[in-house]
Amino acid sequence: MAKKNKRIYIAGKVSGEKPEEVFHKFLAAEEKLKADGWEPVNPVRHCGAEWPWEKCMRACVILLMGCDNIYLLKDWKRSRGARLERYIALKLGMRVTKE
Repeated sequence: MAKKNKRIYIAGKVSGEKPEEVFHKFLAAEEKLKADGWEPVNPVRHCGAEWPWEKCMRACVILLMGCDNIYLLKDWKRSRGARLERYIALKLGMRVTKE
């Protein structure tokens, strides 16, 4: 069996939130995960704020595929994107960790 990597994808609510609050929330999670020895993948760094949801989700799913782990922020249940990312992660046998 292949060795699991330390890359962990951060998933949480983005749409409908203030951009500065989203950036702060994801950055805080990124810093915490780094301190815990993970290699966090922060999707907020890869999607433009002006991108439509579908374009951002396509980019996010590609980022998720480079990880073996997903980290769900507290508000993940209120996000259709994070719920989709969690569903994909579970179906692909990724480790799921919650904030």
